[in-house]
Amino acid sequence: MSSINEFAHLKVPLEAIKLATNNFGDNCYISEGGFGKVYKGELFHFGDQVMVAAKRLDRRFGQGTPEFWKEIMMLSRYRHENLVSLLGYSDEGGENVLIYEYLPNKSLDRYLSSPKLSWIQRLNICIGAACGLEYLHNPGGTTQRVLHRDIKSSNILLDNNWNAKISDFGLSKIGPANQEFTFLISHPAGTPGYCDPLYVDKGYLTKESDVYSFGVVLFEVLCGRLCIANYDDGRRFLSKLAQSCYEENKMRTIVLDCLQDQISPDCLDKFSKIAYQCLQRNHYQRPLVAEIIQELNAALEYQLRYVKPGDMSEEELKSYYDKYPKKPILTLIKGHIKRILYYVYICLSIYGIVYGVLLWYYMIVNVNMARRKFIDAFSGEVWI
Repeated sequence: MSSINEFAHLKVPLEAIKLATNNFGDNCYISEGGFGKVYKGELFHFGDQVMVAAKRLDRRFGQGTPEFWKEIMMLSRYRHENLVSLLGYSDEGGENVLIYEYLPNKSLDRYLSSPKLSWIQRLNICIGAACGLEYLHNPGGTTQRVLHRDIKSSNILLDNNWNAKISDFGLSKIGPANQEFTFLISHPAGTPGYCDPLYVDKGYLTKESDVYSFGVVLFEVLCGRLCIANYDDGRRFLSKLAQSCYEENKMRTIVLDCLQDQISPDCLDKFSKIAYQCLQRNHYQRPLVAEIIQELNAALEYQLRYVKPGDMSEEELKSYYDKYPKKPILTLIKGHIKRILYYVYICLSIYGIVYGVLLWYYMIVNVNMARRKFIDAFSGEVWI
């Protein structure tokens, strides 16, 4: 690859990675995915000892060297708070290892059915992931658009504050920048259950293909289950089940039990509507990611108004005060004084208008009286 030298500054010695992960030992193992197994360890990086996640390529999982270099290229050029950060890589000794920031809460799919994640936290995670996807689709400037092709809950990682970060760019495609519509004809790739049906059937890849996948994730978050479950009936595929329940106005029947009492009715309506729109067969009927963000923020606002601050966790309170910030006492007093002065001004203005009208009326009456006296004086009548 001709551009390898461009990434030389990210190169990490393989021996340092082996030392950090106990030679890719089982005690350092975190998880595995389409690229291979992931290990954690402490690595001396840019003058600091930092906890990292090392993703080791295993070609038996279906990916290879092209995906390895694509991930490096993508994450070195596209940087956003809702994308995972690449710290380095190694291609020594026949190994291909990617080094990322370590995210202690791992991936979203682990918490779908867990009561540990409240509904407000889930909303914030969805908004964060949507912001990351919006950046990929519209990075600004002359930077090319990225079509991720593998948006799913296991590729949404969570830091220690439950902030969402999109990961795994090995299957991504690059499209032209600054165009309303981008489409590519390619061999379908991705994960079953998340893939856009139009892409699977025709190989027609658009940014709306990622929107479809994200809609599946939204319903996973709401229903507390993966997109494909071990059922032999209509519940097996979540996308079809969710669409059917939405159309029949039965969304409450598939909401995760521990969320039933948490969700505001208005919030549920707003959230399920935008998720349903993402799953439209016709990609022209799917919303832009910017519209998804707008609707999710509106859903969050409904939820924050529905829940009392005293019933919220620490993380939820942070979200609440981000929307409705506390005001310093002096600011509050100043605001009250301004309002009082405003009302006094209004009252005085009304009093002044009334007084002016009465004065004008009195003057007119007096002028008329004087006029009549003057006329009567000449007519010989006397006024007392």
